[in-house]
Amino acid sequence: MAEFEAERRMPAEAEQVFAIVGDLDRLSEWMPTPIGVRQTGDGEVHADVDSRDVHADGLVGVRPEQLRLEWGSEDSPDYAGWLQVEHAEPGHSSVVMHLSFLGDQPEARRHGSAAGEVRQWLDDALAQLERVVAGTS
Repeated sequence: MAEFEAERRMPAEAEQVFAIVGDLDRLSEWMPTPIGVRQTGDGEVHADVDSRDVHADGLVGVRPEQLRLEWGSEDSPDYAGWLQVEHAEPGHSSVVMHLSFLGDQPEARRHGSAAGEVRQWLDDALAQLERVVAGTS
């Protein structure tokens, strides 16, 4: 089992940031390049990670009252994640993104190239989200 987490300060109020992340049609705007995610239905998404030969359907719970997204794979209980937008000083917020790999997969090891890739993807996603947020504020 391995857990990965990254946090980044955002240049907008928490509600503005959540309006972007909570809109599943906008996932492709801030997901890192190797990961393709698209909404396929109400709370349903399809993800492609070509570098890892992963093509999976998943469910995303959008919880506006908590400023939180939670997701997991329909194909495997071995993967889950969440994103939490938190209030900060006026005009800013913070986003925490967390991934859990529970099964026997390369990412489930804390070290190695797969783990390094996951950490980089988290950082890239939050950096891209910051750019999107800055462009809309």
